[in-house]
Amino acid sequence: MVWGTATAVGAMGAAMGAEAANPPDDFAGRYRRWRRAYYARFPAFWATLPGESVEEYAVYGALAISRRQASALRTAAARLYPLLTRLAAALQHTDDATLLRLGLPAATLPYARVVLPQMAAVMCGRFEFAMTVGGPKLLEFNAETPTFVVELFHMNGQVCADFGLADPNHGCEAQLAGALHNAITAGVAWLAPAPVAAPSVVFTSYAHLREERATTEYYQSLLDGERPYRLAYAGLDELRVTPDGLTTADGVRVDVLYKLYPTEHLVEDEAPDGTPVGLALMDLVRQRRLAIINPPIAFVLQCKALMALLWALYLTQDALFTPAEHQWLARYLLPTYLEAVDAAGQPLFAGRYVVKPVYGREGLSVTIRDAHTVIERSAGDLYDAQVMVHQQFVSLPTTTLQTEIGRTEVSLVHNCFVVGGQPSAIGVRAARKLIFDDASYFVPVCYPTGGQS
Repeated sequence: MVWGTATAVGAMGAAMGAEAANPPDDFAGRYRRWRRAYYARFPAFWATLPGESVEEYAVYGALAISRRQASALRTAAARLYPLLTRLAAALQHTDDATLLRLGLPAATLPYARVVLPQMAAVMCGRFEFAMTVGGPKLLEFNAETPTFVVELFHMNGQVCADFGLADPNHGCEAQLAGALHNAITAGVAWLAPAPVAAPSVVFTSYAHLREERATTEYYQSLLDGERPYRLAYAGLDELRVTPDGLTTADGVRVDVLYKLYPTEHLVEDEAPDGTPVGLALMDLVRQRRLAIINPPIAFVLQCKALMALLWALYLTQDALFTPAEHQWLARYLLPTYLEAVDAAGQPLFAGRYVVKPVYGREGLSVTIRDAHTVIERSAGDLYDAQVMVHQQFVSLPTTTLQTEIGRTEVSLVHNCFVVGGQPSAIGVRAARKLIFDDASYFVPVCYPTGGQS
């Protein structure tokens, strides 16, 4: 897949000028044509979502984010990441009962304890924050299989370059490529026995899902050029698990696997004859016959119950963290618990709170409520059977965007990636609802012009 550069913006500007000279009746119609004409230049990107009705995903324009806000997001990520990874590393050595209470599926526990000592706990992960008047507040950490990667590491810079804007993510794509290379190198070094030929690195996802496949192939494209390993993409259905290792459908052994596929789904995968191939693949990792990115500790970090555990450790001023680190927890965390009431049955929240599954995705099985009333509930209930966390609700910043349906009031969630343990690309998603799902808008961001901070 080629992630190319758009042709000169001048052609699009001329088209917009022609529209302005002969304006249609509504601006939304013009905006629709401009937006689709621009993003049509990037056929590998899913700027418009297919479905029963074609929906806008990538907004045509950019939202200014101050350098102060960008710095606050990256500082929050830089401070929270080592605290979370320290906690996750401790959990890898705790008893099964604790991990089960946190919501890890029982069959994943041996895998979750595997340590790849030279590989960063998270090659690429994404923090979601609510940007409040007091600064960023952590909503969750997408540590194992984050999406929104192409948008922030590639397309955001493309939009900024095409329109002469200052890109807050300048240099982040190279940072991501370096972290991916380092993770592969660490994975190859960990294998036992070592590969006898040039190591084989395979990138996998559902081949028929456009965003998942394109994101995975984007990672692969970052490593184009001379490398000491072989690269390939293979759909999940093209992988074969054998007692000796993982292979592609044509028999090529896989040494390092990047999977854009959640472990909590993998653990349930079976072959047509009932063979638990997902568990078999995870066992290959335990045997050091396969290295995986992100590594198993990222599956522990993906569990939202860690935010409840972090909050409990803050309340007790646990010695796992220093006094200064407890101040960071107080600054960035929202009160989060595994129940909505305490041991005496008294409510833990005075107002609204959010109930969400520990391994939920895409805004499914999420409820916003107070002690008596459901304020909003997600349409899907796929993860209702999971352990739930209960997190204090915090109001999100709002703005008005021009979209294909007209001027639209939206709430904003701010994101900051960590790459190889370091803060990286930032960006914004917007939604017309309080609960964000996979159809929420991607809003490119830029630094303000005119010397504003």
